Amino acid sequence: MLNLFDLTGKVAFVTGASKGLGEMFATVLAESGAKLCLLSFEQEDLLRVERELKAKGYDCMSCYGDITHEEEIQAAVDACIEKYGRIDILVNNAGTMRVNKKPEDTTLAEFAKVIDININGSFTCAKIVGREMIKQKSGKIINMSSISGKIINKGVHGGSYDVSKQGVDGLTRALSAEWAQHGINVNAIAPGYFLTDPNKAFFAKDPSFEEMALSLIPAGKFGVPEQLAGTLIYLASSASDYVHGTIIQVDGGYMVW
Repeated sequence: MLNLFDLTGKVAFVTGASKGLGEMFATVLAESGAKLCLLSFEQEDLLRVERELKAKGYDCMSCYGDITHEEEIQAAVDACIEKYGRIDILVNNAGTMRVNKKPEDTTLAEFAKVIDININGSFTCAKIVGREMIKQKSGKIINMSSISGKIINKGVHGGSYDVSKQGVDGLTRALSAEWAQHGINVNAIAPGYFLTDPNKAFFAKDPSFEEMALSLIPAGKFGVPEQLAGTLIYLASSASDYVHGTIIQVDGGYMVW
């Protein structure tokens, strides 16, 4: 039964892999047997992650790329195919945080940037990798959504992030409907409040918000990034072969209330 979760010989393409959740996802996939193509526009950190993974004996490569620049993503995918011959898993992790300003004070450019990165960037990566998966007649695409894909978070402003993640949920279902016939599983992970570096910085600036957010979680604590690893491996492996268009919440029960 545990073989269902074995990724030995699989090739995973991870965006936003230079730090945070992306770095953790890359490490977990490598530990599960996958070869890696790491993508980020933060080149120094990206090369550090590549060095550290190779030092542990994992097979990986890295490519510079901005997910809002289609030609850069195409070049990275081409390089991955040239080296490994295929892409079995796409972790569509790269994204940006909300503009925490009231809607009436948010410029169109600020709003559009969040939408462009989180929706259009995710679509671009899925489209380009999806072409390869269609040729293979197999693949796993894992989008990064959020509980904000279903709710408007209390205590923050702007709406750009919430709207973008609701778009990611819709994109997940749309691509799933199109590509399930090709043997491609398109699903998403929707984290609640996790102790990522951006969230820790946000909580430090506003302890009252941290207290309020914590009070809304039945589990009584924030998540830590490693608690997303099991969901990632499930969606990346053959254990989820009949799971299509599903957004899995990992939120400590936040959405229960």
